Amino acid sequence: MRTTLPLLTLITGGALLVSAPVFAQPAESEQGSEQVLVTKFYEAFKKSEFRDAVTAFDMLKESYPVVLTNKQLLYMKAVAHYNLKDYDPATASLETLLELQEDHVDALFLFAKIRAQEGKSAQDIERAKDLLLQSARAGQFVIRDISSADGQKIFKSLLKDPGFILRVMNASNEFQVSATGLRNPFKSPLKLVDGDQPVAVEETAIEGRGTPELERRIESLFREIEQLAQERNVEELIGKFTELRQIMNEFGSDGSEVVKKKMEKWNQRLAQFGEVQLSIQLQIYINEGNQHLRAMAEHIRRDEYEQALERFELIKELKDQMYAEEREVFHRNAEALFLRGKALADRAERLKQISEFVLDVTGIVVAPPGGDEKDSAIINDRIYHEGDTIIDEETDEEIEGLRVVEIIRSTVRFRYEDTEFVRELRTP
Repeated sequence: MRTTLPLLTLITGGALLVSAPVFAQPAESEQGSEQVLVTKFYEAFKKSEFRDAVTAFDMLKESYPVVLTNKQLLYMKAVAHYNLKDYDPATASLETLLELQEDHVDALFLFAKIRAQEGKSAQDIERAKDLLLQSARAGQFVIRDISSADGQKIFKSLLKDPGFILRVMNASNEFQVSATGLRNPFKSPLKLVDGDQPVAVEETAIEGRGTPELERRIESLFREIEQLAQERNVEELIGKFTELRQIMNEFGSDGSEVVKKKMEKWNQRLAQFGEVQLSIQLQIYINEGNQHLRAMAEHIRRDEYEQALERFELIKELKDQMYAEEREVFHRNAEALFLRGKALADRAERLKQISEFVLDVTGIVVAPPGGDEKDSAIINDRIYHEGDTIIDEETDEEIEGLRVVEIIRSTVRFRYEDTEFVRELRTP
């Protein structure tokens, strides 16, 4: 049972381990100036004032070199340079970021875009291919992204290479996450500081292609698909159907009567592929769903709970698309993908909540052996024993489901619902 005895009383008969005062804190003015520069960087970036964002980052780097270890800021700086078409400094930022995390999905994909856009030599194109393959292995849905309107402008030549498309699909299948590696329950989940929060990255809009070019590409894809269907070339059909789906969606967004009639004609042609088209379409959906599930597990492993939950929203959208299909097999697979995603989302929600709990362990009282006294811990300036429920410091009420499980010499183990985690004794 939790007690409110004076702390001095607990020293008698036991050893009190209390963290020492923290010294050498940064001066308030220094913290303020750093925060000012970080804020300027974020604000300029969000307004697409990329030149000002780069300037703010350079000022920040000059005074606070530790910024070069902040992966989110490094990526945003690379995006700013990319939008300014300053590819050399963008490349330098991405190389620094990839030294910190070699499988950073967004960095790999942006790097591939730079290499493909420069494309001055065969070596550049091969490097772009290699980066796309690495990105696919790390969890990027590369087939979808290079088939998008923006992606086709950059990777047009690669989309015409069926051998490369097959390599990308195989690389995506290599992205595996150990079921036992989702999270170490004895690792303390740390709340991210504001400066490390993910920031939505929006690239500058690029003028879209005209419908005549889209129409020609759709007709060309139909001819390719007809040939591949006769050959039963499933691997290449998946890529072609994915690309066709993306382009038809883009073409159909025009909304005119002429476009509607063409869409009706093309949908009829799609229906003629019958079972082949259905089996390929189902595989496309399943591949996309598995990519999202793997990415969710990876985000959870890295304590990136918000990103995991964003992926679950994409799974819910995919489920709706699959339920729009008539065949029951689509519905079964949609439900299976959703349930697996829901389990991961529930875990992400729970771990996110755990990471936000304020549990400041400032002292541990080790009771003498052989006695009736229990070990105690000072948590948020209150005294707790094993089995006690934690009190919310704001409401002064018990937090349902959050208990002290075990008090060790320098660690307190907690349980929240069905998940155990630890907090270490705070040190200087």
